[in-house]
Amino acid sequence: MAAALLAGYLPGLWAGRSGQTGLGQQLAAYYGRAEQFSAWGPLCLDQLAAAFLQLFFVLLCGFFAAGPVLLGLFFAAKGLFWGFCAANILQQNGAAGLLLYWVWAYLPALCLFFLCLWLAGYAAQLSGGLFQSVFGGGAPRGQLHAAARRLGVRFGVALLCAGLLSVVLSALGAFAARWVG
Repeated sequence: MAAALLAGYLPGLWAGRSGQTGLGQQLAAYYGRAEQFSAWGPLCLDQLAAAFLQLFFVLLCGFFAAGPVLLGLFFAAKGLFWGFCAANILQQNGAAGLLLYWVWAYLPALCLFFLCLWLAGYAAQLSGGLFQSVFGGGAPRGQLHAAARRLGVRFGVALLCAGLLSVVLSALGAFAARWVG
């Protein structure tokens, strides 16, 4: 799954290398404004919402027989977006803008990526069991129930960790925005 992220990141860098696309310029302008990140509360809620949606998507992929394919596409799209943003921010705002983007957006997203990657391993186990049940004559008795229970518990732990990370990293981002702005 991490290879899928890198497989998307490099084309994203290539697509955004000119910095001349309208979407890239809008993203660079958004991530270049300190006032977007100076309020701790909205920033924390945005990070919590993003974490919930991404972790929930990974959870749902576990209950689909072709879940690993969807997870690979998800991580590749995430890498494509990260690379596109980074290249455009570097072109528009320079190295200082890229550093601020890293603190405001990339560091929380990277922490969330590791949580999603951890959860994706358990989702892939459950998905593999479902695939075996559908196409291979059935999974061993009790395997699917145990894998679903493990995935559910890991999802709760990942949500708790994402919440704690959102609180800490949004405070760091708000502090950096006030320091810059």
